[in-house]
Amino acid sequence: MRIKIFIKLYSEEINIPPNSRQSICHLIKCALAKSNLLLKDKLYKENINAVKPFTFSTYFPFEVNNILKKPFSIIFSSNDYEFLISIYNGLLELNKSKNKIKLFGSDWSVERFLLLPEKNISSNKVTFKTLSPFLVRDPDNGDLYLYPEGIQIQTKDEGKNGDHWPYWKKVQLADYIDALKKSLESLTNSQISSISLSKNSIVPILHGSGNQDHRFSMTFPGMKGMLEIEASPEVLKLIYDLGIGARRSEGFGMLEVVE
Repeated sequence: MRIKIFIKLYSEEINIPPNSRQSICHLIKCALAKSNLLLKDKLYKENINAVKPFTFSTYFPFEVNNILKKPFSIIFSSNDYEFLISIYNGLLELNKSKNKIKLFGSDWSVERFLLLPEKNISSNKVTFKTLSPFLVRDPDNGDLYLYPEGIQIQTKDEGKNGDHWPYWKKVQLADYIDALKKSLESLTNSQISSISLSKNSIVPILHGSGNQDHRFSMTFPGMKGMLEIEASPEVLKLIYDLGIGARRSEGFGMLEVVE
């Protein structure tokens, strides 16, 4: 199930930082605190390493000179109706609050909500495209993120490659796909028959982590493009709902079905 939220920012000059996902994650926590504190504590306090049943993707409609004039959108995807209802209610409560948090340094308001059509998956093989790049953790060292040899790295920094960023680990494409396959099997508790990638590239993504007192940023190797996954229709629907890879609840790994 997916909902799409349009949010208007009111400052004349909006600076959307490279690690914008961190601000959206903070917004999610504030919304859950307003509508469902028990769920917020369950997801973020009782066990910070708990598998979170959602992913999200943001779209910023930049115009000339990188100016943001139209409302931006967030798509939330989950198989957990309680979570989506809590996000909906929490954002409505924040929207009505007189002392609500700033977003990207600006006042803001929720313009509208859309309930997106439910996706019906009946095939054992589906081609997906990325709505947000996905990350693959090294199964032997959770502090490292894999990127496959031979895939183009899109960066404006001339001469930079994966060796220039800490926490990046270069592997063969077969090993990358195997690690992704194992992470999906762990997420879905089901067998994945095969995964193949096409039209892919790697995007260095700056992302913040930590709490108000201890924050740090790191650059991740985000994979974007298309992938074909073979599994049962029920498992493919779960992957569609929850996303793929690491840090899904931080805005990575949302997929859309290629019709």
